[in-house]
Amino acid sequence: MTEQAHPQISMESIINNSPIIVISRKVEKDFPVKYVSNNIWQFGYTPEDFYSGEVTYPDLIHPEDRKVVLKSFKYLNKQLSEFVQEYRIMTRFGEIRYIEDRVRIKTYDDKSVYLEGTILDITERKHHEMITDQRNSNDGKPLTEISLGDVLGLLITNAERVRPGLTCAVMLLDRKKQHICRVIAPNLPSSYKEAMEGLEIGYGVCSGGTALYMGERIIVDNIEEHPYWALYRDVAKKAGIKASWAELITASTGEILGVFIMYFDFPNKPKKACYEYLKANADLAAIEIEHRIVNETFRESEHKFKTIFNNINDQIYVSELNGNLIDVNQVVVDNLGYSKEFIIKSSPLDIVPSWYVQRASELIKVIEKDNKAMYEAAAIRKDGSIIPLEINARMINYNGKKTILSVGRDITERKKAEKAKQLNESRLEALIKLNEMTTASLDEIAEFVKEEAVRLTESKLGYLAFMNADETDLIMHSWSNSAMTECGISDKQFIYPVETTGLWGEAVKQRKAIITNDYSAPSPWKKGYPEGHVKLTRHMNVPIFDGDHIVAVVGVGNKEEEYDETDVRQLTLLMQGMWKIIQSKQLIGSLSKYSEELSKANNKLRSVNMMKEEFLEDSLKKGHDVLHDYDVLDDETLNLLDDSQKEAISSLLMNSERLKLLIDAILYSNKQQSGRMEYSFAPLSIGSVLSDVLLNQILLIDEKELELERDIPTGLPPVKGDKEKLEETFLYLIHNAVTVTPKGNCIGVEVSDEGDNIHISIKDTGKGIEKNLIPRLFYKMYQVDDTISRMYQGLESSLYICKDTVVAHEGDIWIESEVGKGSTFHVTLPKWTDSQN
Repeated sequence: MTEQAHPQISMESIINNSPIIVISRKVEKDFPVKYVSNNIWQFGYTPEDFYSGEVTYPDLIHPEDRKVVLKSFKYLNKQLSEFVQEYRIMTRFGEIRYIEDRVRIKTYDDKSVYLEGTILDITERKHHEMITDQRNSNDGKPLTEISLGDVLGLLITNAERVRPGLTCAVMLLDRKKQHICRVIAPNLPSSYKEAMEGLEIGYGVCSGGTALYMGERIIVDNIEEHPYWALYRDVAKKAGIKASWAELITASTGEILGVFIMYFDFPNKPKKACYEYLKANADLAAIEIEHRIVNETFRESEHKFKTIFNNINDQIYVSELNGNLIDVNQVVVDNLGYSKEFIIKSSPLDIVPSWYVQRASELIKVIEKDNKAMYEAAAIRKDGSIIPLEINARMINYNGKKTILSVGRDITERKKAEKAKQLNESRLEALIKLNEMTTASLDEIAEFVKEEAVRLTESKLGYLAFMNADETDLIMHSWSNSAMTECGISDKQFIYPVETTGLWGEAVKQRKAIITNDYSAPSPWKKGYPEGHVKLTRHMNVPIFDGDHIVAVVGVGNKEEEYDETDVRQLTLLMQGMWKIIQSKQLIGSLSKYSEELSKANNKLRSVNMMKEEFLEDSLKKGHDVLHDYDVLDDETLNLLDDSQKEAISSLLMNSERLKLLIDAILYSNKQQSGRMEYSFAPLSIGSVLSDVLLNQILLIDEKELELERDIPTGLPPVKGDKEKLEETFLYLIHNAVTVTPKGNCIGVEVSDEGDNIHISIKDTGKGIEKNLIPRLFYKMYQVDDTISRMYQGLESSLYICKDTVVAHEGDIWIESEVGKGSTFHVTLPKWTDSQN
């Protein structure tokens, strides 16, 4: 339409806010809508839906009324200039509504013809028309306040007026669509209703149950003869009914809600008009039921919304532009702990930190300018604690004046996560820096780790102590700088026996981290601390393990927040990093020592060779016969030179072996720490492994003139083993037996079948080992007593590897020894079973 043909509607704003919809439809195919007022939204549509062609006017009309309505439009165009008609439409939400359509023909200069007029929703009026006569009996209440049963009862009563002998009923289907849950029939006996309610729908369950089951209209013109009533004829007889017509009550979505039934007190077969009347009443019932369902759904939705609103995690504030609060939601009340009245009447200084109050005026200016803002703030709880908040604020019109709506989200967990992230980054930096301290002294490394432990756990003080070999004493290495500043004890103790030490010793006794977040609380572990000691509020100490041996304990204290497992993990990582560096430095130190001794032995051997060469050269110059002039260099001198040479060679070989063991230990340790240690298990003959190892050592055994006592039965079951790893293990053990056994003595290798395991024993006849030293031999690079250090130098590293290998095989290793008689090294390995295939 042209602008001239459609002048500006002067009262458009009034119309858009009224129930009357103004509409103009062009007379052509599908009657395209050229104008419709905005209040079409009451049916769920927008004008753009029609202008774009997404929705046509025929789409709006109820399918059952569409043909008649469109036909009337064409008739109107030819015969009448205007008329009024009522019909049903479908809302976007699938709801059926009745409308009154007032139409008139309008022809414009360009010969285009339009149907112009108004549409009014008359659904409520239709309902009222059905119950006009009964309105007074309900005290004039609005229809929406009358119960569904009463409204359907009025519908039934009106329907029954068509003719004498007619009684009607509505049967509603339950939500599971399996049973008749309710029967509304004002003029039927209560016994009939009771008999029908609760019936499971199905074929042959009266007219109503069968219609609901089959999903179609059921007509029974004579109950006495029809099979659907075979089980219920007595019930029908008592109610005085002889014919039954049932029409489905169907929602706009196609869902079956129930059935509308017309009963007669005489056999009766319907005519065409009767079908239409039956269908019309079923449709009216459907409209009312669906309308109630929509309203009930809306009420439930509104209730849910209110429930969610009052229980949502976000805090909602409505404030004036000067910052004074007008309203808050229940979440604010619950989270802050004040009453709502107190919050609204209080000064901003009472519930927000001072730093935020100072920023408030600037933030309000930003909100006024941009109509919105997002920023971080905080609120003070009644108990004094502070909640960090993320505020999303915007300008709104509240009761006719400009106000600020602020939605505050508690970001405590996010702040904790950010803090944890920063702390983890600091911890990572500390670990990287620690790994770079390869040239630092042990004291410098320990000092760095101790201070980092305090900083990274956000503690106020800390200490580092090392364990002695027997795990009986804690030897204090140092306290943190902050602890030393506060401590008033002049004569500090450095050795703490674990047995008598209080809380500090519990990490060793229980072999786990001990957290005490309330140091003032009574505890059986505490023994008190001396006068002048730093006052403790919280405490945590963590043992550091090397295998199953505790090598150190680190402690921290007086963190503002509680210690938790995160602190334990981070301290453990830091301290394990320190211990790895210490071990590495010990290995490198030992490697340097043995390299130096190897160099000395090599120089000594070179010196002896040079003495011989110089003597021979000098003798030749003088013309002596070096083969016959024995008086020039007597036998004693020659033997002395040979012995020195042998000693130098022996030292050279011994230190070479030590270097090999140390290098093996370093390589093994690196593989283990990097997670590259791999095992390949298979059925393995332990006799074959031991034979190969003994063959490897046979020259050394012969050189020392040792007697080998070998008891390895044939036909032993295979063990579960990695051949390469087990050969290395038994090579270490047999080589050590050969090394510590004096020349001319004996060593033994014995194998026996013991239940699920194979038991291997390797015996030497050396000096033996003191019982208190035996556990230490399995530690990585642990110092042993000087009296046996020469005998077992390098042995510690190999035994550490042996133990790891045996444990990986799910076996066991131990030592039995008696000083002066020798030692026996025992190994048990599990047999291979068929299930392991």
